[in-house]
Amino acid sequence: MAQGQTKEKEIGLVFNSLNSFGLTFRTGTEKALWRFNTLYLSGNSRTETADSSETKNTSNGFELKVGREYRKNITRNLEFRVGADLSFRYNQSKNDVNDKTVVDADVLQKSTTYQPGINLVLGFNYVIHENFVVGAEIMPYFSYTTGTSTEKYYYINNGNEVKSKISGFGYGFSTSSVLVNLVYRFGNKK
Repeated sequence: MAQGQTKEKEIGLVFNSLNSFGLTFRTGTEKALWRFNTLYLSGNSRTETADSSETKNTSNGFELKVGREYRKNITRNLEFRVGADLSFRYNQSKNDVNDKTVVDADVLQKSTTYQPGINLVLGFNYVIHENFVVGAEIMPYFSYTTGTSTEKYYYINNGNEVKSKISGFGYGFSTSSVLVNLVYRFGNKK
């Protein structure tokens, strides 16, 4: 039976809006594949200068998902997909405000968050050509967020610091939980 199995690999793009997209890589057999996705990678550095203040903002983050999906052919060109992903998201931001009207008046805000989670995968693939696939999947999710937030106030060389812990749960299903996939499929017969 294993001799008829096709080893497959897929690489492509995933979208849940025009400004939110990522990469996907899948490997396995035609019936079960491992999934590796990155849906979020960002960095930002911005400085705003006014007559009385200067603000510097920096942020960066990423998200990775690893999971397994199983497929069943409905028709020759239509496949049903079901599976689950484990996810991890990291975000860090820093906001430094310098008030020029007061000597040594700065405010520094930092936050770092970690967000592990799990999501289900339910979807369909339409095989346009044996190597090109368009798919859609819905991904209900559950996640936990943890992290820290720090604010430092510098007035006349006296730094007061306020630390906070961040924690919370998230779950649901929304339009951002729907992904469209454009995939190139390659592999070989065993």
